[in-house]
Amino acid sequence: MERSSGPDLVARVARLESSSRRDRAIVLAVALLALATAQAPGPGSTPVVIRDSSGSSATLTGKGLTVRDAAGHERAFIGIDADNRPSVDLGDSTGRLRESMYLLNELPVLRQFDTAGKRRAEIRLDASNDGELLLNDANEKLRLALFRTSGGDPQLGLYGSDEKLRAYFATDDDSPYLVMRDNAGTTRIYAGGYKDGTIGLDIRNASNTVLWKAP
Repeated sequence: MERSSGPDLVARVARLESSSRRDRAIVLAVALLALATAQAPGPGSTPVVIRDSSGSSATLTGKGLTVRDAAGHERAFIGIDADNRPSVDLGDSTGRLRESMYLLNELPVLRQFDTAGKRRAEIRLDASNDGELLLNDANEKLRLALFRTSGGDPQLGLYGSDEKLRAYFATDDDSPYLVMRDNAGTTRIYAGGYKDGTIGLDIRNASNTVLWKAP
């Protein structure tokens, strides 16, 4: 008998909410934040704005620090976001958000967005403090995930455009195993270690009946 499949990462996702220039911008933001904080503006004071000769500016408020380029596009934000989470946001030369790092439900998350604003990649810790890597397509559908199962095994999951798990590769201390499924979620090919300790390969029909097995 095959080992049980790992947890469907899509369900776990559903429980959560939907280069040197960058480094220089962050360093500048932190330096400006330290400088402005040292001036200790009092409660109810207006934002502190610092502008250089190129037209770039940094604005400090009670919520954080925003850095804009000479064209007025927001390139970096460090502070507390609209959802009251500590956040670091980075924008491209048009002001579009391309990367965001924050705490979601007290867990760290790093998200990267394409030019259309779609979330394409995510690195985070789950509720068990295990790391996860998620890759989405242009429709923000999960297509690839790297994570650990509830049993602790590392697993690579491949998903269809419907976000159904189609194949996964994992291993435990005894042997690796590969599972391939059809669009109904039925296992059609299994290769690797079985629960009884043997290692083999089997091919099944749509009813999950084994048609061929070796050894």
